[in-house]
Amino acid sequence: MKENRLAKLIREKKPSLGGWVCLADPGVAIIMARAGYDWLLIDNEHHPFTETQIQTIVYALRNTETTTIVRVRGNDPSHIKWVLDTGADGIMVPMIEGADDVRKAISYSKYPPLGNRGYSPVRATDFWAFKQEYEERANKEVLLICQIEQQSAVNEIEEIVKLPVDAIWIGYADLSFSMGYKGNFRHPDVQKCIEKIIRVANEYKKPWGMPAATPQDFALRVKQGALLMSSGSDVSFLIAGASERVKQCRKAIESL
Repeated sequence: MKENRLAKLIREKKPSLGGWVCLADPGVAIIMARAGYDWLLIDNEHHPFTETQIQTIVYALRNTETTTIVRVRGNDPSHIKWVLDTGADGIMVPMIEGADDVRKAISYSKYPPLGNRGYSPVRATDFWAFKQEYEERANKEVLLICQIEQQSAVNEIEEIVKLPVDAIWIGYADLSFSMGYKGNFRHPDVQKCIEKIIRVANEYKKPWGMPAATPQDFALRVKQGALLMSSGSDVSFLIAGASERVKQCRKAIESL
């Protein structure tokens, strides 16, 4: 059974670097993994991946040291079950409303006695090749990350971090919308909520993370105690690289 690099870094209290995968070609995920990311998130919440595409990317990344996290479409037991049974190293559950939602996510993603995940990890065990090892390690090694991006969840953050969830993720864009600020996550009220989440997570030693727009943002959050940080996506790199090359070539033509 492949070692879960992200789980190991969390246990060792070392910061990790994640990247976003929004495009379905497994080659893109391989490029990101070979670039050196500790973990990659397949974003099935906002992007139209099919079940087969997710399975293909999970299989492709098994041959790398990079951890594969799938952001599921929602807190739905049938969806979460098959995603985990593909062999994903963990899931991120979006749009958590409060502690009750976290309890449901735990029930859907963890085997007894922690939860009530249905049992049939055929593909996750390479068709039973390491069945016993998976059974022994799944509840600790297969990560559940719950996304705090609603005002109601912030209000219950102390109760949430006391639950056996592996980590929390701060979704500051949706949080700003839930507070009425429509994407303005720099608004002082939104920042206060972010600071509250960080403070409570650190107090209860719950691993946490969030996206970082720049390396400077990344370093700032790590200094504040973040263990799961992401920076960059396949789409953002493609946009930036293509735009810059077009700009350079247009400029070269003008200089003729």
